[in-house]
Amino acid sequence: MAGKGKERRRFPRKDTQAKVRVMAGDLRNLAFEASLPSLDVSIGGVFLQSEFFLKLGTELELEFTLPGVSERIQCTGRVVREERQAGPRGTRSGFAVQFVRYGEGAWLALATYFLAPQVQRFLHEYRRANRAQRFRNEEDRWMDLIVAWEMDRLERGGSVAL
Repeated sequence: MAGKGKERRRFPRKDTQAKVRVMAGDLRNLAFEASLPSLDVSIGGVFLQSEFFLKLGTELELEFTLPGVSERIQCTGRVVREERQAGPRGTRSGFAVQFVRYGEGAWLALATYFLAPQVQRFLHEYRRANRAQRFRNEEDRWMDLIVAWEMDRLERGGSVAL
């Protein structure tokens, strides 16, 4: 949506190619089922490449895996946008699905997919500073780790949950 006003997304997104199983209806009365490639994914939704379109507001059950994430992600989503146009990467045709309910572990798996590189960087720096050796008990180590994470977020321009 570049150039069309203020960005409204709550979560960052990544260009991610995943095979997404899409189902409409319930298991007893399946109205529609397809396997579609994703073009991008966020913690809050997915854009699916497609030459057919579903009515805005259609509720879908989704299943997919992400590169480097072992858990299968299952969630319920709602069609919120369609695109039938040529874009900077060629023709982009498909529809956006906003996740409205997450299956067990799905939200955490999605968050891990996005946060893992930041957490790995932070942990590397934390270990290099040898901070954990300063504390005698596990609870104090965890407390220091969480406070250090929050302060790192603040230094990077984020906010701290106080």
